[in-house]
Amino acid sequence: MTNKKYQTYLNLARKAILSITCAAMLTLSCCQIALATEENSSSSGNTESSVPGTSINTAIGTEAAQNFAFADAGVDPLSVETVYTEYDYDDGEFLYEVDFTVEDTKYEYQIQAYEGSVLKKSIEYLGLKKTVSWQTDTATAITLEEAKELALADTELTDEELELVTFTKEKSDEDDGISIYDIEFYTDTAKYEYEISTRTGDILELSIDYRFTAQDLANITDTERDSAGSSSTSYISLDEAKNIALEYAGLSGSDVTFKKAKLDKEHGTMVYEIEFYQGKIEYECEINAVTGTVIEFEIDD
Repeated sequence: MTNKKYQTYLNLARKAILSITCAAMLTLSCCQIALATEENSSSSGNTESSVPGTSINTAIGTEAAQNFAFADAGVDPLSVETVYTEYDYDDGEFLYEVDFTVEDTKYEYQIQAYEGSVLKKSIEYLGLKKTVSWQTDTATAITLEEAKELALADTELTDEELELVTFTKEKSDEDDGISIYDIEFYTDTAKYEYEISTRTGDILELSIDYRFTAQDLANITDTERDSAGSSSTSYISLDEAKNIALEYAGLSGSDVTFKKAKLDKEHGTMVYEIEFYQGKIEYECEINAVTGTVIEFEIDD
C-alpha cells in the first residue's frame, strides 16, 4: 500500500515538473519571437504592427511591400533617402503604407498586404514646387483646357480608356502661394487628382486611387438621387454643364477662359459650379447636376 502511494506521488511530481518545463519553453519561445520581431523592425527602421484578428505572417512583409512600391515608382532602391513602412487596415483593406523620398520627390504608396498590388499612390515634386514658387513671373502660361490635356497625357491611358474619363473638378486655385490648376477625374478603374502650375504647365502633385472607380461614383450619385427623390438615372457631364452655362451667358467656348468647373453639393443638392471670364467680365453659374437647370447666374464686371 505504501509503495502504491509512493508511486502515485512520484507520478504527480513528474507531471508537475513536465508542466512547468512546457510552460517555461513556451514562454521562452514567445520571448524569442518578440525579440526577433523587434530586432527586425529596429534594424530596418520601419514599424510593422499586427492588426487584431489578423496574422501578419500571411502578409508579404515590409521588404516586399517596399520593393513593389519602388518598382512602380521606377526608382532604384539604392537611391531612396528615407523610407517608412507600416502595416495597416484602411477602408476594408489590409495594406502597407510605404512613404519614401528620392532627391526632391516625395512618394506615398498603399500596397495590398497579400498580393502586393498598388491600391493608391501620391507623388509630390517638392523641388519643382520650390522652383515654381521662386519665379517672379505671374503670367498664366497655359489654359485650363491645356492643363487637362497634360493631366490626361500623364496617365498614359489608352484611347478606349480616355473615352471613359469623367471630369468632376477643374479649377484654378492656389497651394502654398503657388498658382495651380486643380483637376480631378475618374475612369472605370481609378480616380485621378492633379495639381498643375498655371505658370509653367509642370505637374507639381498627383494622386491615383485604384480603389475608387467610376462605378463607386455612380453608386454614390445613385444614392444621392434616390434620397432626393429624383427619377433621373445619371448626372449630366461636366462638359454639358459648361455648355449650358455658356449658352445661358450667350457666349461660346472660344470667347471665354474657364476658372472653375466642378461637381459639388449645395444644400443637399448636387450641382456644378462654373466660373469663367470674358475680358474683365466674370461669370458665375450654378447648375443642377441632375436636370441641367441653371440655379444661379451672376455677372461681375
